[in-house]
Amino acid sequence: MDEPSSSLMDGFQSKMHILDALDRLMRDASFDKITVTEICTEAGISRATFYRYFKDKFAIPQWHLNFAYSRGANEIGRTLSWREGYYISEATVFEKRAFYTNVARSDDYNAIDNYAPRMRKRTIAATVTDFHKHPLTEHLRFQIDATVEMEVHLLPKWHYGMYDASLEELCAWMADIVPRELFKLLDTPLMPPSTKPVMPKPAEAFRSLI
Repeated sequence: MDEPSSSLMDGFQSKMHILDALDRLMRDASFDKITVTEICTEAGISRATFYRYFKDKFAIPQWHLNFAYSRGANEIGRTLSWREGYYISEATVFEKRAFYTNVARSDDYNAIDNYAPRMRKRTIAATVTDFHKHPLTEHLRFQIDATVEMEVHLLPKWHYGMYDASLEELCAWMADIVPRELFKLLDTPLMPPSTKPVMPKPAEAFRSLI
C-alpha cells in the first residue's frame, strides 16, 4: 500500500537534515560502509532521534523516493496523466541527483534500486484495481512489469546526463513507450483537473545535467 502523504511529511525538516548528513558522508565513503552512528554524528543527533524517523539507513532514500513519487508518478491514473506524474517525480529526484547516484551503488535487498521497482509495481497495480476497478489480467501485469523495467533503467540515465533532452521531452518519451493498454487505462486521471497539484517549474540545469 502507498504510504500516506501525511506520514511522509511528518518531521520533514528533520528527515531532510538526516538525509543531507548522509549525502555529505557519501562524498568520502560508499553508502554500504556508512553506519547509523556516523550519520548521527554528522547530523549532530542522537541515535534515539535517528530511530524516531528511520528504522535503518536504507529507509532514508526510501522515504525521499516515496515523497517524490507520492506527489508524481504514484498519482498517475489517479490525479495525474503519465507525463505529469513523471515530470513531478523526476523534478524532485533531480534536486538530489548526486545523492541518488551514490545510494544506487548498493546491492542490498533494501537498496533503492531494488526497492523502487517493488514499490512502483505495487502502486500501479493498486491504481488499476482499487481506483479504476479494472481486473489485473496477466497481460496487464506483464505491461506493469515492462513499464517499471523501463522506468528503473531509463529515468536514472537521464539524471546521469546520458540523454540530451529537457525534462519535458524525457517525460513525453517515457509516456510514448508505456504499453498501450496500460497507457490508455491510466492516462485519464480520475480526479477533476481543477484539483490537480501545481506543476513545478523545471530548473535551469535540466537540459545540461552535470
